[in-house]
Amino acid sequence: MAGKFVRVSKFRHVFGTPYKKESCYDNIRITKSPWESNMCAVNGKFLAVVLESQGGGAFLVVPLSKVGRFDLNIPKVAGHKNLVMDIAWNPFDDNEIASCSEDCTIKIWTIPDEGLNDTLVDCKRELVGHSRKCGHILWHPCATNILASNGFDNKIIIWNTASGEQLFTIDGFHEDTIYSMCWSYDGGVIATTCKDKKLRLFDVRAGELLGEGECHQGTKPARVIFCGSTNKLFTTGFSRQSDRQYALWDPSDLSKPLTIENVDTSSGVQFPFYDEGTKMVYLAGKGDTVIRYFEIVDEAPYVFFLSMYQGNGPQRGVGIMPKKEMRFMECEVMRFFRLQVKGIVEPLSMTVPRKSDMFQDDIYPPCESGIPALTGEEWASGISRPPRLLMFTGEGAKDIPVGQEPPYTSLSSGKKGSGGSKPALKAAALSTGALNKQSSSSNDGGALDEARRTIKELTAENDRFREENDRLQQKVQELEESASYRKF
Repeated sequence: MAGKFVRVSKFRHVFGTPYKKESCYDNIRITKSPWESNMCAVNGKFLAVVLESQGGGAFLVVPLSKVGRFDLNIPKVAGHKNLVMDIAWNPFDDNEIASCSEDCTIKIWTIPDEGLNDTLVDCKRELVGHSRKCGHILWHPCATNILASNGFDNKIIIWNTASGEQLFTIDGFHEDTIYSMCWSYDGGVIATTCKDKKLRLFDVRAGELLGEGECHQGTKPARVIFCGSTNKLFTTGFSRQSDRQYALWDPSDLSKPLTIENVDTSSGVQFPFYDEGTKMVYLAGKGDTVIRYFEIVDEAPYVFFLSMYQGNGPQRGVGIMPKKEMRFMECEVMRFFRLQVKGIVEPLSMTVPRKSDMFQDDIYPPCESGIPALTGEEWASGISRPPRLLMFTGEGAKDIPVGQEPPYTSLSSGKKGSGGSKPALKAAALSTGALNKQSSSSNDGGALDEARRTIKELTAENDRFREENDRLQQKVQELEESASYRKF
């Protein structure tokens, strides 16, 4: 008797449960900005949402416990001179949040434990370095006071937020707007997607391009995330025919993805979120009513569709709660905060169904603890360490001592730290970064500059030939169609 085999997975039946309306956050003037960022940030204490505002930029910060309908005149953070484009909580300080704006500045704010009693306009520190509006900000996953930012000047700047110093700058590699960026597991490497349709990897401390490849070929923005300690890259974007896609990449070879699949034909950008504990990726599309989720494995076909949550309204943005704040006794594995078009922020709990009320240790491996693994100065000097982890049991949580973290492979060329290791990128990777390393070892600066110029010229010439070839092929096709029409 012929049967249909279904792949076994403990996460195949994960389901989403939205909070009741009285436990949601209502009457919020959520921003209508077309810029592709989450517009929402959450930690164990506060919810922050970018607001629609006139004559400047503002965002709302409220304690998680303060639910219900808000007054439109509620105190907010309103120190920017233009629209706020992105916000991010410090992973090691629940009272510190960063924001970036069209006014080209980045501001660091301190929020009182009880929340805001008055509108906050004075920031803790202002970071000025971008010459055009700043689009995204991202805190380092392991080191204190390290923040990455990118702007419409096509630069990435790494900041020490305690001193306001620019530690490193990545400039001259991106030919157009940077659509997204993401730190690697230990924060030694940054991945980016760009309007020029390329996926890039940078060793930020060495200032080197480690790898580059053609990403999704559609004209709309692509997004990238690292899949935790696996070091694989997960991207979302669009095909030439405007189909939404996802792809999984090996960082040692960006010439082609391990797998690439079409999702649907919707127009909203898909925001990917990775859960290190379950090895699941969630896709939340802007303007969608659904959230899809997939499982990542080590063997082909690498990505398996699990299921999807169907909501009751389209979402403008999505924030996620840190894993250490999950309700472990309820088998919760992810919690989203969906920004709905009608001005409601709706928490959504993703749960693994289990019959037992006991703690389920098989779905809760160690997760990031919120304790820094090293200082910003140590990281800037070249040291790399993995994130500090928490181990959860039925009795509670405990820190995993330094040096006892699960093994991982670092992608950066920094010094070996506790739990660190040598770079995993292949020396044979065809990239400017590999050429830079070979040229640097010979201490021949002139040859290095000449090689860079040659590569840039050849790349530009190749792009021109490709565009001309596409144009000629289209012309030939039009002539053939015209001739066939006349014949009949």
